[in-house]
Amino acid sequence: MNVLEAIKKRRSIRKYKDVGVEWDNVVHILEAGRYAPSAGNLQDWKFIVVTEEDIRAKVARACLNQSWMETAPVHIVICSILERQIQHYGDAGKKYAIEDASCAAMAMMLEATELGISSCWVGAFDEMMLRVALNIPDRATPTIVLTMGYADEEVPEPTRTVLESVVFLQHYANRIKNENMVMWNWSLEMEKQLHEGKHGLKKRLEKVKKAVKEKLEKKMRG
Repeated sequence: MNVLEAIKKRRSIRKYKDVGVEWDNVVHILEAGRYAPSAGNLQDWKFIVVTEEDIRAKVARACLNQSWMETAPVHIVICSILERQIQHYGDAGKKYAIEDASCAAMAMMLEATELGISSCWVGAFDEMMLRVALNIPDRATPTIVLTMGYADEEVPEPTRTVLESVVFLQHYANRIKNENMVMWNWSLEMEKQLHEGKHGLKKRLEKVKKAVKEKLEKKMRG
């Protein structure tokens, strides 16, 4: 599948089959995270892969007792190394580190989708409990937890707002009146207008024909 197909297909899955994820696929997913963009290409992240059942249970408890997480055979905990970003960018580095972790998480989720593996992004957790469960040192900050596995539920496609309601052109609140002409494909709009033009011309010709016919019939009656 292409990237847009993977984006549209991805779902947040909270129920997994009791089937492990092949290690080769886990490596592919981690590689996707490794190739994600990062501020200054600092690659300020560490990925903790958790597969042991008892440790996954501890992670689930640290994530505010979200017991459904225990059904996922793989957890990937993304940690940010804040000091690297702060050394380069000062306080702004804290924000960049979170952004970098988010890029890595999305890359991994999309690669998982392409491989037929489901996932869920978990952002709610007790940081100290997670640190203790995974022996995370002070220099690393747990930022995102991903669950991975084969889905044991079907989640319908969520509704999405139309494109023109979320996109502005040139400045805020300047809405696009015709997204085909501006953003998408002007040829679609030209085709649409041509079709409408032909339809309008056909209607006008039919109107003229009808008027001529009525006039001839009136003449013959007179």
